Amino acid sequence: MATSKYNITRIKHLWAMLKENRYPNFPRFLNEMKKNDIAGTYKLSARTLQRDIAFLKSEYNAPICYDYERKGYYLTRSGGSVDIPFLDDNDMQAAVIGARLAENIMPSPVKQDVRNAVDSLLAVNNIGMDEKSTLLSLIAIGSRVSVKAEVFRPIFDAWQTHQCVKLIYEQVEGDISERIIEPHALVFYEGNWYIKAITCSQNGVSIPRGERSVKTLALHRIHSAENTAGVFEPDQKIIDKVNRREIFNFPLVKDIRLRLGQQALKFVGEQFEIAEEGRDGEFFLVRVKEAAEYKIVNYVLAEGGDAKLLSHPEIAAEVIKRAKMVIAVQEET
Repeated sequence: MATSKYNITRIKHLWAMLKENRYPNFPRFLNEMKKNDIAGTYKLSARTLQRDIAFLKSEYNAPICYDYERKGYYLTRSGGSVDIPFLDDNDMQAAVIGARLAENIMPSPVKQDVRNAVDSLLAVNNIGMDEKSTLLSLIAIGSRVSVKAEVFRPIFDAWQTHQCVKLIYEQVEGDISERIIEPHALVFYEGNWYIKAITCSQNGVSIPRGERSVKTLALHRIHSAENTAGVFEPDQKIIDKVNRREIFNFPLVKDIRLRLGQQALKFVGEQFEIAEEGRDGEFFLVRVKEAAEYKIVNYVLAEGGDAKLLSHPEIAAEVIKRAKMVIAVQEET
């Protein structure tokens, strides 16, 4: 089958979705392709997607089947590759940039693996970053708390291969337990690495399937981790919640109204999704769509009087309580 560069680009996106277990179907694939269409003119038919699936099957023997429950295509076995005949400048630039970001964010030894893979691509492709550009000026701040390489590697591998992991975990309160978990989603959030996991057993006691719950575990609190023979099917509901930034189970407060000074206004958009803005003389009126209560409390306290709550008196009471505690501690002699 003859393919143009445009077709190959489309097929690469399709293959990536299959490899990432995103179960592409016509609406999902069309949405994915439109993300890279700045002009908003991208067109795709369901028949074209079916032809691309047939192309991958016939030309590359790709083990693709359709999942009627998830309403999308998937790979019946892991591994395998599609030998795309070329990489264009945009592909190589994205790969090199990704490697640079990985060096800053990913813990060892995975960051070296990513870097080595991109170095191998650069060695056989005479394209990519401009020779005068410097990636040293592309900076992403990594984890606030370091994660042990001997912990991150088995967690990372288990997440990729859908294997259960046995680990020793220390909670914030200091309690230490042995757990076997299913790592469904690996998350880099606000400077730290977390795993959204289902606990299968704790301290040697198996938990009945109907009683298992989803937990968010901080990787820097894991003392040790090792892969097990157990396997699991990724839970799409968990993955979808993470993609909606629902990382923790904190209850969300909706429609929080604030009166802010000029300085407080500068930072509110960095922390919250702002629904609307207005003015009250020299002050700014802002409505936060939704946020965890503790985040609003911390924000108001941090702004030192430049932020005032106009709604949710229970949150205002917590701010006052916390402020009095701070004052009392600072006045101790």
